[in-house]
Formats: sequence, C-alpha cells, structure tokens
Amino acid sequence: MKAIIDNNHKKAFIILKDIIAKDSNNTEAYLLLGNLLRDRDIDQATKIHQTIIVRPKLSKDLKIQVHQALGLDYLELGNTIRAEDEFKKMLDIDSKNKWSLRMLKNIATDNKSWNNALEYEKKLIKYYPEIKKRDESKLNYFVAMDYKDKDNEKKYLYYLNKSIKGEHVYSESYLELSSHHIGSTDLAIEYLILYSNANSSGSVAAFKKIEHILFDEKRFDDVESLYRKILDQDFNSYAFNRLVDIYLEKNEKDEASELIEKFMPRFDYHSKSSNKSYVIRLNRMKIDSDSFDTRKALSSFCNDIIENEKIN
Repeated sequence: MKAIIDNNHKKAFIILKDIIAKDSNNTEAYLLLGNLLRDRDIDQATKIHQTIIVRPKLSKDLKIQVHQALGLDYLELGNTIRAEDEFKKMLDIDSKNKWSLRMLKNIATDNKSWNNALEYEKKLIKYYPEIKKRDESKLNYFVAMDYKDKDNEKKYLYYLNKSIKGEHVYSESYLELSSHHIGSTDLAIEYLILYSNANSSGSVAAFKKIEHILFDEKRFDDVESLYRKILDQDFNSYAFNRLVDIYLEKNEKDEASELIEKFMPRFDYHSKSSNKSYVIRLNRMKIDSDSFDTRKALSSFCNDIIENEKIN
C-alpha cells in the first residue's frame, strides 16, 4: 500500500482498520496491520499474526508471509528459538526460500553453531549459484570455524587462509586470524588492519585493539609510526583522528596542522566524501582548542561518525 511505502504509518493504520471493518476475511490487511504494529505494540502484532496462521485455506505464498512475520515478531521479543521455528516452517513450504535460509544462517552464526551455519550457506550456494563467488569466502570461514570446534587446527587454518584468498573476503576471517596469531604481534596487527579495510564499521574497534597490543608491549612510538604509514598509503579516518591526537599530546601542533592541510583539499565538503571532510574539520577544531576535554569530546565525536557512517 502506498501509505506504508511512503512510511506514513498513521494513515496506513487508519486505512487498514477501515478495510478490516468492511471485510474481516481480508487476511492480507490483517497481515499488514500486524507488521505495522510490530514497532508500537509487539504483543498485539504477534497475536494478530498467530490468529492468521490458523485460518483455513491460506495460500502457500500467504503462509510463508505469515511465518515470516511471526519470526520477525519473535525476534523483536528476543525469542530466537521460536523465531527459528517459524523460519524453518517457511522452508517446509518452500525449501529454496532465500530469505529464510539467510535468516537461519545468521541465527546459527550468532549462536556460533558453525555446522548449522555451514549447511544453510551450502544450500544458498547450491540453489543460487549467482551468489557463490560473493559468499565463497564466508563458506570457507564457516568450514574453518567448524574445524576449530573439532580441535582440528590444521584444517581450521587451511580454510581460514582459503577464505582470505577469495574475491570478496569475509572480514571475520581476518579477525579470526588476528586472534589466532596474537602471540606474533606484527602478524596479528597486519590481520587487524586488513579487517579494518574490509569492514569500515569495525575499524575503530580494530585500531583500538592494535593500540592495546602495542601499549602492552610498551611500543608507544610504534603507534604513531603505524598511523603515519597507513596515511602515507591512503586516507584512513581513524588513523588520521588518532594521529592528530598523538601530535597534540606531544604538543606538536605544526605537525597536526600539516596533516590537516595535506588531506583537506582531497575531500570536498559537498562530495560523497563529506563524512571524511567532517572528520578533518573537527580535527581542525581540536587544534584550535587548548581544552583537553574539548579535544577528547571532538575525538569521540569523530569516532562516532566513523563507526555510524561506516567510513575508512
């Protein structure tokens, strides 16, 4: 319905209530009403969907939609087990349902049930060959984690390394290799940098972990060297933000200003890189301030932009 598509929930709610008042057998209207209520009254939404699923003579397509709606209701309620049951019922009706296979795979992944995640991933690749190249790295990650659970380190590492050689690398493979090689600091850091490049939203956490590793080994100068090396190769928002912090901590304002001037012309304020421009401009404000608290707040704000906007 156009009102729902246009995100006019209040108008859509009135329209659906009117349709149901005129035709109580309009199952699709009830389904949409339940979906609309999910954000405002999850218990009522669930009750509506539960009453629909027991109706006789539901079409195959409508049954799938109701089980999908119930699954989403249960996820909203935090009941993953019942949500999983609903998504499996979708597969009972349509064994190749891409949406339910992906949801079940995600649940299995969150639960670290690698064998189940692997089975769902195999089915997705089998039924939808067009996604094989994109998801092959993720498949190898699941295989690796399954072998990890079986304490087979040789095959665990074999499939992790195979995963990072894929065309579309699943970033968690880099993170896993970093954890495995934590005893080899430089190698662990290398994988964390690769993870940051592959997963913008995880870059802040990755670099914070790198700093902890280096600080624990009292390699304080290496933190600055690392960020300078990264920025010599390409712009990275977090490395830039932290390097300015480091320069200011050392009272090297000239170096911080030079860094600003080096990158500012590269990102036009109104271009697609505007979020990177915000980070640069906020760092210019840090240089102009003598207040430690203000600088700290601006750095934190920059990190929020980097994480929320998923920029490197």
